[in-house]
Amino acid sequence: MQSSLFLNLGLLMTTGLLFSLIAAHFKLPRIALYALAGLIWSQDLLGGVVGLQPGAWSESLTACALALVAYLIGGSVTAKQLKKLGKTILFCTFGEVIGAAIVVFVVVAVFLSGQPDAVLLASALAVLAASTAPAATVAVIHEYRSHGPLTTTLLGVVALDDAIGIVLFSLFLVWSTGIAMTQVFTSAGLEIGGALLLGGVMGWCLAFLGHRVRNPHFFLPMVLSAILLSQGLADIWHCSPLLTAMALGFFARATFKSGGERLLAPIEYLEELVFLVFFTLAGAHFDLDILLSGFELVVLYVVARVVGKMLGTNLAARLVSAPRAVRSYIGFGVIPQAGIAIGLALSLLSHPVFADSGLLIVNVILASTLIYELFGPFATRFALQRAGEIRDP
Repeated sequence: MQSSLFLNLGLLMTTGLLFSLIAAHFKLPRIALYALAGLIWSQDLLGGVVGLQPGAWSESLTACALALVAYLIGGSVTAKQLKKLGKTILFCTFGEVIGAAIVVFVVVAVFLSGQPDAVLLASALAVLAASTAPAATVAVIHEYRSHGPLTTTLLGVVALDDAIGIVLFSLFLVWSTGIAMTQVFTSAGLEIGGALLLGGVMGWCLAFLGHRVRNPHFFLPMVLSAILLSQGLADIWHCSPLLTAMALGFFARATFKSGGERLLAPIEYLEELVFLVFFTLAGAHFDLDILLSGFELVVLYVVARVVGKMLGTNLAARLVSAPRAVRSYIGFGVIPQAGIAIGLALSLLSHPVFADSGLLIVNVILASTLIYELFGPFATRFALQRAGEIRDP
């Protein structure tokens, strides 16, 4: 089994590196080509021929990669930036969440009108449309070394919208399954509040140790230890792992103050490896049967979610008189969707009320994720480029 794991990773990473040369030659976002490289080794293509099949090991690697990305997001947003753009970030986050939910609900409800589960399906997909995958957005920002109000706002939005998405999903469960409202609010509060508290305490501890470590070679194992430990505790205490990692990065840098970049540099050094593994694995999970199952619904969901997020962020940015670049282009940067949405969709299968529709919901989310992972990076690069915040690598 170990040799299979090493062979699988070796094939994925080697193909991803070869495709990165193509990306560099044609000036394309590397992560989109990483996903395409992984797709080649999916079960419907070469993966079925050589027996390459992502198993339980891929879930652990994906979770670890997401934790590292979330840590970088938290550390990339400073208290000064939040003070300056906090209102814009908050409004744009609510705008993209509410906009996506409303448009997806209306479009899916109209498309499925007359079917017995139309409202339930439309509501579920509307709630799942709220979340954004931070990995793709952060990867493009770091690849092109972008800097400016749009970049800062994007980092803040992708850090916050998962928290709002969790709350929205919890409220949906109240309506659809009859779970007690107090139980849902308690669960959501513990998941989000506990994550912030855990991340804050771990961030303070990391900064405390950082001040006392003199050997720079110890910073990488020290930071990795803090991230992995925080993820393990978050899992045991049922806190949001992404929010925990984000809070860890934010509080570690804020507590370390002027030297905070020293706590980010080790993970930034690893980020290309993280993105290579994460996005090739995402592509390797491609399943043609899932994509073809309810193809029309998949296309409607993808388009409706993109339109909703763009309209919502644009309106919200105008309400707070955000910079022109933010008003015009932020919607392009919140298109990708992956881990959180898939996890929430899978959790619906455990509720009897979704016995008939749960599998269809999961298929739609999985298929749309494949589309977002391939085309989302191009949309983010377009936004940053038009905003004039890209510095070519």
